[in-house]
Amino acid sequence: MKKIYYIVVAVCLASFSLTAQPVITYSGNAPLIGESYHYAGDLASYDPGPEGPNQTWDFSNITSTFTSSPRAVSPGSTPYAGEFTEATIAFAQTEANDSFIFSQISTSEFLNVGIGDQPEGGNELIIHYTDAVKLLKYPFSFSESYTDNYYASYSMMEGMTTHTHGTAIVTADAWGSVTTPTGTYNTLRIKRERTFTDSVWVSGIFISATTRTQTDYEWYTSTSHTPVVSISVTGDGTTATYRTDYISGVEEQQLPDVQVSIYPNPVTDHITIQAEKKIINIRLISANGRLLNEIPLTTPDYQQSVDFNKYPKGIYFVELRFDKGATVTQKIIK
Repeated sequence: MKKIYYIVVAVCLASFSLTAQPVITYSGNAPLIGESYHYAGDLASYDPGPEGPNQTWDFSNITSTFTSSPRAVSPGSTPYAGEFTEATIAFAQTEANDSFIFSQISTSEFLNVGIGDQPEGGNELIIHYTDAVKLLKYPFSFSESYTDNYYASYSMMEGMTTHTHGTAIVTADAWGSVTTPTGTYNTLRIKRERTFTDSVWVSGIFISATTRTQTDYEWYTSTSHTPVVSISVTGDGTTATYRTDYISGVEEQQLPDVQVSIYPNPVTDHITIQAEKKIINIRLISANGRLLNEIPLTTPDYQQSVDFNKYPKGIYFVELRFDKGATVTQKIIK
């Protein structure tokens, strides 16, 4: 009888652990310099579903009509280092390294402090929040909430100034199981309701003001450094995105079950990569997060060679992608 009792208790505890609500923490969820995140998404309408405990959401039908791969880099490596001295991390939004989001991450909060953008053929745009946007607080658990006010003043052309100020109500409004095209995860959902106003002034004369609203839903596991799926709802429509490279619980461990050997390191002219699983994609990334080369393998293999002859001495990162979006990143010195 005792044995049966212990088995029943063990099964109950195991079932509880699979459905227990995650908590967002600094150690488990804060992004790290050197990481890359791969997303796919769609602009069609998606229902974010109900709030509350122990929910089940199915977004396995999100189609991929666009992709993006932002990279977490050192703020000092960007063209806007002098503008955002308080930033501790930056996110490169384009392969051309001309658009960055700057953040300040501490053990208690994740702030957006500004944007630096130099579009091709357009005017440089620098938005520096004098009252930063509080994206997350650490730790953050179900039913907790906070209200954040933010403000910035910026100029897109000489003589014209835009003042943007807003209020966000951020709530951990639900937890449960979410399914995306890449898998099923135990998550905490963050709901961010924003109301913000942009007022335009030309040579000190008020021109116009526009007030908008936006509601964002983000699903985090206890170890995902960015949401595994997100839905944004505005007056213009809905956007849904999901991580294509995340496997629950292994983002920090970098797939310890995959044995990877990269040699020689330091490298002189080329490296050889050997892995226990078939490699499907190789990305070479500079120390400042810039994508230097990407080698998609039409025929995945266990061994590949990468030429380093054209690259100067320095520190590089080799990112290997395997089946189901799994990745391993290793540092290489030349």
